[in-house]
Amino acid sequence: MKRFFVLLVIVALIFILSGCIWGEKPLLKIALIDDSHANRFGEEESEFFDGIIAILAAKGYDYKYSSVVGFEPQNYAIVILSMPGTSYSISDIDKLETQLTKKGKIIMMDMLVEVPPASTFFLDALSEGLNTGIGFVWGLVTDTVNNIGGNKIMITSDNFTTHPLASSLSAKIAMMMATKLTVEGNATVAIFAESSAIFTTYVASGDEVTYEPQIPAPIPIVATSNIGGGKVVAISSAYAFHGTLMGIVPGNTDLFEAVVDW
Repeated sequence: MKRFFVLLVIVALIFILSGCIWGEKPLLKIALIDDSHANRFGEEESEFFDGIIAILAAKGYDYKYSSVVGFEPQNYAIVILSMPGTSYSISDIDKLETQLTKKGKIIMMDMLVEVPPASTFFLDALSEGLNTGIGFVWGLVTDTVNNIGGNKIMITSDNFTTHPLASSLSAKIAMMMATKLTVEGNATVAIFAESSAIFTTYVASGDEVTYEPQIPAPIPIVATSNIGGGKVVAISSAYAFHGTLMGIVPGNTDLFEAVVDW
């Protein structure tokens, strides 16, 4: 009986060690920043992402650009998809799904581009392909009451929900040229715009674009979803994490830190 017990322990150890040796490798503690899909940063990538790169470093993350290492999101713990100017292929979506099954995190960041094709459409299609339950709606969120310096396109908000991502936040956040998010299924809103905010849609009519203000309603500007063991965070304004705005509004730094920690 004793010999049998020893043999059983040895077999168990073999299984445990084999799982460690031949099991799936953990995701690299690196953030992959997508710049392979005609992403619109408006300036040099290193400048645009200075603020979030500093936070990533403080959290122990390195970063890589996909134009340098290839778009292989399934290998990285965090993937940042900011303002894409082209669509994501079926192969891209498959890789992102794999990253989520490995408990990775995808951060999608939009910002209004008034002339299609706009990032909103590409992110919305990708989000649908990943079955996140988060929708990206083309249009602009403005607020004549809660803003920076009277500029209605620079909205501010501390309309935080009880979602774990928002639970640590206290200071107001700010967004410029923010679009609107929608949630359904397993998606959840983390931050709403203030009740004074208004969403305006843009409708193409021939060669013209007409503007249709919507009835004020709770407007999601940060949403999350749990997919396949991983996490997705949607931000309605990529400029929220530009170094300039993060320097003006400390709450934006808190927000990105919360996104990384969630």
